[in-house]
Amino acid sequence: MKNLRAFGCLCAVVLVCAGGCSPPAAEPDVIRPVRAIRVGDLQGMGGRQFSGRATAKIGVDLSFQVSGPLVSLPVDVGTQVKAGDVLAALDPRDFRAALDSAQGNLARSQANLVAMERGARPEEIEQLRARVVQAEATYRQAVAEHDRNARLLPDGAVSQSDYDASLARRDRSEAAVTQAQEELNIGLRGAREEDLQAKRAEIQALEAAVLHARNQLDFATLTAPFAGTVAARYVDNFQTVQAKQPIARLLDISKIEVTVQVPESLISLVPLVQQVLCRFDAIADREFPGAVTKIGTEASQTTRTFPVTVQLDQPEDVQILPGMAASLRVDTSVLPNQAPSDIVVPPSAVFAGEAGQQSHVWILQPEGTDTFRAALRSVTTGRLTPTGVAITDGLQTGEWVVTAGVNALQADQVVRILEEGSR
Repeated sequence: MKNLRAFGCLCAVVLVCAGGCSPPAAEPDVIRPVRAIRVGDLQGMGGRQFSGRATAKIGVDLSFQVSGPLVSLPVDVGTQVKAGDVLAALDPRDFRAALDSAQGNLARSQANLVAMERGARPEEIEQLRARVVQAEATYRQAVAEHDRNARLLPDGAVSQSDYDASLARRDRSEAAVTQAQEELNIGLRGAREEDLQAKRAEIQALEAAVLHARNQLDFATLTAPFAGTVAARYVDNFQTVQAKQPIARLLDISKIEVTVQVPESLISLVPLVQQVLCRFDAIADREFPGAVTKIGTEASQTTRTFPVTVQLDQPEDVQILPGMAASLRVDTSVLPNQAPSDIVVPPSAVFAGEAGQQSHVWILQPEGTDTFRAALRSVTTGRLTPTGVAITDGLQTGEWVVTAGVNALQADQVVRILEEGSR
């Protein structure tokens, strides 16, 4: 009996050991989350809504370029103006006086230049000749008087001071003759060329002074540079304002712009968009068509999104005002006439293979309802565009391409798309 009981215990131990040594059950494959885009397929953006805010296409703060007291301010908030309409005006009296003074100085110099170029008149020539004759007579008298004093000085008949005085008169009269003859020569031949050039340069400076004074007078009137609506007025009439001080804000709302932030995974599709539909919270029952006019080329460091601007015309029956909240979606019913020659993917989707030369991407092939299987694909890259790298060969429109974490994937690995809305 004891042997039988011992044999039974031994069998139980063997069975327990045999069960403990069986291979463990296989763990299920880990489904890795990845980010991906559907290349060249606008349907990938069809379900996305992008939020933004309406702004005027053109909006400027207007100011004077000169200082002075306001004497006219005919506009207020909401005033509709046309291009060239007066928005404000300063007291122009000081500016007009400065312009009149500059014009007078210019006219005087111009008259002097004409006289210099024309030369002296006949009667003036006669007067110059008479001055020469008179100067020569004075000189001859001074020479004779000095010669007499020179003969009498050794005998003491004249003093040394009289001799010195006659010598000075002789020299002065000689200089007067030289000056009178030079004036006569100038009158006969006209002014020297260097004098004429100096006068012409003076006239150029005075013409610039007149232009500056006229501009200052023009700057005393502030006009609308384009047709629009006065959105703000910063001063009141009769204030003394300074140059560059904002006076009014003018908006052109004939065209409205809405800027939205597009994720990095979708930015390569934006150039294919032909029409965008805009909805505004204040006009919730309607959508307005618009077109993409600007695509940002630098992503935000925090959100990794690119700014994209959509422009739309102001409707005739309602008015879209700057500041209105808006939501945009791609009109997928309007597609390009033909597929693009190159497919563009984010630079992060392309990597070098083991050889280090051929470019590759990870393609996602549907595996289940929400899962995909990764497959390596060789591609040929083209130019670098503002929205990514062009792929000239190796991809087809509509294929899924991994855009992040490409170096951590393996062939045939099961993944799921992480980024919401990228499908």
